[in-house]
This record gives sequence, structure tokens and C-alpha cells, in this order.
Amino acid sequence: MAGSRGGYALALVLAAAVLVADRLTKWLVRARAGDLPWDIGAGLRIDLTYNSGISFSRLAGAGDVVIVLVAAVAVGVLVALVLSPPRYRPALGVILGGALGNLVDRLRFDGAVVDFIGFFTWPTFNVADAAIVVGTVLLGLQVVVGARE
Repeated sequence: MAGSRGGYALALVLAAAVLVADRLTKWLVRARAGDLPWDIGAGLRIDLTYNSGISFSRLAGAGDVVIVLVAAVAVGVLVALVLSPPRYRPALGVILGGALGNLVDRLRFDGAVVDFIGFFTWPTFNVADAAIVVGTVLLGLQVVVGARE
């Protein structure tokens, strides 16, 4: 029973680290907005945009519907973190941090998130988005590895 309760601290530390990194980078980009865009090279650029949609700007302009959906996802990830086996909790913590980072933006910026990382023609994204993707890939790998054991 004690083993099933493990991993919460690590998951919460990861969620907090992602949230802080996301908030800090967005603050820095917004503070330097007048100096943007920055062409870093190798297809990478830093440019401030506000995205009211989700996943490749779907539901752009849907307003409160998107905020409710993002909040529901964050709550769902938190519930999954609490109910899941310990092996899944670090990945869920990373996803939770990203979901919370984007939720904070949506509440602050009239339903939009701050995006600033551009790579070639890929849609602009942010640290929270990257964390959600990385966490989801890690979670998927955990599920596949767990199925093979």
C-alpha cells in the first residue's frame, strides 16, 4: 500500500517546475516584446503571439468554452495523477504543469495563451505546450513498457 502512494512529491515538484518555467519565459518574452522577433537560427525564432485556440488554433475565438475545456483537462490530469500507479505520476506531473501554465494564461489574457517559440513553419508554441507533449510521450512510453512487463 505504501508503494502506491509514492511519487506524489516528484509529480508535484515537476508540475511546479514546469509552471514556473512557463510563467517566467512568458514574462520575459512579454517584457521584451518591443525587441521581437528574434531569429535564433536553424529555423528557430522567438516571437510574441496570443492564441485563443487549442492544438493548432482549433476552437480559436470560442472564448469561455476553451477556458472550461482546459480547466476540465487540468482537473482530469490531477485526478489521474492521484489515482494512477506511481510509475505514471512523473509524466502526469509534467502534463499538469503545462495544463496549469496555459490555464493561467487563458484566465489572464481573455481566453488566449502566450505563444513565442517558432520553429520553421510549425505553429508557434510555449513551454507549457512543450511540457504537455513531452509528458504525454513519456506517459505513452510508460504504458507501452508496462504492457510488455
